[in-house]
Amino acid sequence: MKSNQPAQQFPYKTYLNILHKPLEVIDVQKLADACTDKWHNQTLCQVNESVVRLGVLEGEYHWHEHNGTNGTTKRCAR
Repeated sequence: MKSNQPAQQFPYKTYLNILHKPLEVIDVQKLADACTDKWHNQTLCQVNESVVRLGVLEGEYHWHEHNGTNGTTKRCAR
């Protein structure tokens, strides 16, 4: 999906630091509720060669695709 609007109009915040260690319990709803960014993406933990990430979005997330991947999405109410 592509947008005709300039990228600077979309205040995406992406945090690549890993917040939690293996087997640590993560309260995803608490993290989502505490988020103040309009579009927020945070790496939560690493599992083997992959990472688990939390995305908190308001409205449409522009240019976002998962073509040809084995990705999973879980939604939390905000």
